[in-house]
Amino acid sequence: MALVCAVVGFLLASQLKSVQANTQAASSDTTRLETLQELYNQELDKSDNLQKQLEQAQKELSLYREEAAEGSEEGSALRAEVENLEISAGLVDITGPGVTVILTDSAAANTTGDEADYLIHDNDLLSVVNELRSAGAEAISLNGERLLATSEIRCTGAVVTVNGRRYASPYVIFAIGDPDTLYNALTMRNGVVDILRQWKIGVEVTVSGELTIPKYQGAVEYQYARPAETMPPEEEEVG
Repeated sequence: MALVCAVVGFLLASQLKSVQANTQAASSDTTRLETLQELYNQELDKSDNLQKQLEQAQKELSLYREEAAEGSEEGSALRAEVENLEISAGLVDITGPGVTVILTDSAAANTTGDEADYLIHDNDLLSVVNELRSAGAEAISLNGERLLATSEIRCTGAVVTVNGRRYASPYVIFAIGDPDTLYNALTMRNGVVDILRQWKIGVEVTVSGELTIPKYQGAVEYQYARPAETMPPEEEEVG
């Protein structure tokens, strides 16, 4: 009887410890889920606020455009300047001639043992984008994402993040500009396309008479940068 009581007591103690451990784990998981939910809600609120700011900015631009349309030469010049600024800021959809570039991961046999050697990386995409920019591209998109000065192109595992969104191969680049200049810049001998093809990366470049690049879908906030104060020129001393 004593032995049985001892065994039963040991089993009860073990069961109690197990229940306590499970309770603590469940409590920890609940706390973690609550924290993640709170962070998620904060991100949603931040996204909603940015969207509202973007809509407000677009309304103000529409108002400025209407005001600029009133009047003669001064109004026309102001309206043209607003339209150019809208294009530069990526606030409007634009169309025009240019080139389409489609890149796909390498189809070569894996001889290095490292799968990453045969995938398209951010530096490959940046090489193409930089070549297009240096050739005079007026607007560029990557998988439908309008590329601005603040846009990031970086690897996150086996995919590439653009404007905070993840994309995998194939990568489709639209560039608006002089089609012949853009095409020749990419396909010249020992150029960026030639180098990528040496790694068996699929690259297809075609001239397009009409491309449509969508506007930037996010919002750009400047927390630290601000217009520099212009100082009046110093008056020359009269001798």
